[in-house]
Amino acid sequence: MKEKINLYRPAVAAFLTMMVMSLTSSTLSFFSEPVCSELGIGRGSFSLIFSLMTVSGAMTNPAIGKRAGQKGVRAILLVCGIWGGGNLLLLSVINKLWMLYAVGFLLGAMGSNALALCGNVIVQKSYDARQASNLLGIVMSGSGVGGMIFNIIVPAVMAAASWRQAMQVMALFWLGLLLAAFVLLGKEKPMEQHSAAAGIGLGMTMQEAMKSRELYLLAAVIIVITAACGIQQQQPSLLAGYGFDAGQVSLMLSAQTAVLALGKIGQGMLYGRLGVRRGGCAMLLVFAAAFLLLLMPALAWPGLMVMALGLGIYTTLLPLVTRQVFGTREYAAIWGLLATCGSVGTIVANPLWGMVCDLTGGYVPGLILLPVLLTAAAFALNKLLREKR
Repeated sequence: MKEKINLYRPAVAAFLTMMVMSLTSSTLSFFSEPVCSELGIGRGSFSLIFSLMTVSGAMTNPAIGKRAGQKGVRAILLVCGIWGGGNLLLLSVINKLWMLYAVGFLLGAMGSNALALCGNVIVQKSYDARQASNLLGIVMSGSGVGGMIFNIIVPAVMAAASWRQAMQVMALFWLGLLLAAFVLLGKEKPMEQHSAAAGIGLGMTMQEAMKSRELYLLAAVIIVITAACGIQQQQPSLLAGYGFDAGQVSLMLSAQTAVLALGKIGQGMLYGRLGVRRGGCAMLLVFAAAFLLLLMPALAWPGLMVMALGLGIYTTLLPLVTRQVFGTREYAAIWGLLATCGSVGTIVANPLWGMVCDLTGGYVPGLILLPVLLTAAAFALNKLLREKR
């Protein structure tokens, strides 16, 4: 019994880490209206905080990945807990737009990107390839579970008290859950030592990966996938354009969030059963099909549910592909670099989606182009993983 508890402690720590990630990736958006009203700014001005967090996260990811590989994740979780909790407390007292941007940029440096990297590295260094395939989806569903919980609690606090007190509650959740993950993780070995002890192939060094064509091919695949995931921020506008009212849109997106969380668990099992190559290529084609469904207003409901499965690919599939291609020797550093490519895809895609809508009056060009690019990504992934068999 004790052995089983010790076996799953890292997975629970990673799950809690992913729950915390949802505080800035999802729950923070509830502060848009009260903050905009108090500061006298537009929603576009508030939305810039998410771009700033993405930029600062992209800047720090490679260094965090390198540190995670050399020294382990535990210390990073502690720093993230103190740093993120402190910056959320600072957000609760801002009264100027420049303060919002400055604190948002600082929060992003050790925010969602860092936590996603840590959660992934915990799983990859604690379990063998098959166990990691099965557990990663469950762990990554923590962001969806956290979103569903915090998206109820935080707005309730906001309604009963104020947005500033709700932000302070977020700070407490952030610090408390990461401290719990820190304690659960216990003493850990660096990735390199763990790999040798478990008999796992060590794989490439960072220097070798930088010289390989596999790194750049996988980076291109990641950029395509994150660009496709940019549709998530455009879904409310897309559905409103199809004639759905605000209540219907809220219901549809809530259902999609639930499917996303459950879908991540299912994807992990799929990759464990079919393998990363076959399961991953199949999911990319499913993601492509979702865009075609969303071309038709009558199929918006099934399109959103299928889209939820595709939106989980970045966190459930790509870490496993990275491990299979590059091994675990310097996995954390390599994934940190590739995650930065994902941030680039997000930064570039979001304004492009908006530009397409402004120029054409809708999202049709993007909904047609993305299935083509995702199908090409599936072929590239198949080739990449077939060569690594």
